[in-house]
Amino acid sequence: MTEGASRRLALKVLASIPLAFTFGLVASPMLRFLRPTIGPLDLLAPSDQPKPKKDVIFKESDFPDEWTCVPFTFEQTYKEYNPEGMEVRKVPGFAVKLPTGDVVAYSRICPHLGCIFNFVKDPTEIAKGYNYASATRPMFCCPCHLSVYDILNGGKVVSGPAPRPPRSFTIKKSGDTYTVASLEAGGIA
Repeated sequence: MTEGASRRLALKVLASIPLAFTFGLVASPMLRFLRPTIGPLDLLAPSDQPKPKKDVIFKESDFPDEWTCVPFTFEQTYKEYNPEGMEVRKVPGFAVKLPTGDVVAYSRICPHLGCIFNFVKDPTEIAKGYNYASATRPMFCCPCHLSVYDILNGGKVVSGPAPRPPRSFTIKKSGDTYTVASLEAGGIA
């Protein structure tokens, strides 16, 4: 290696040190932006997704007939920078036994504007009160803007301004016990 080449290499290394330092200073805030609850230098920490605070458990006997609807409140903990280190949010939900024998659960928060919707069993009430004359079975109905959701078809929006179905809960069955495990990610519209 010639003296000129080694000199150029030394100058490149000296010039790259401030650049590397600058990129290091920029990387830390970017990581904090991408994962706001990450601790300092804790890049390999487990995910900080919401977790259930306590299990919501139902027995098979809670659903004696098809279209039995049981209301519940699901509490989720979110990691936050506050004195408690977390925030607890309560999400109202409905668990419904379908004619197929399956039990499904949905958040009662309407994805349109966040109203709390109802379980309406009588199709004539859905036709009169929610302007949806095609109802032939029980459905979820929002009293605020008259969105109607078909429970048998995955909560599909069949009437109203709601942009999508309500968020669903994951239910795990073990023997004659149903446990509400988690809530689908998302929010209002």
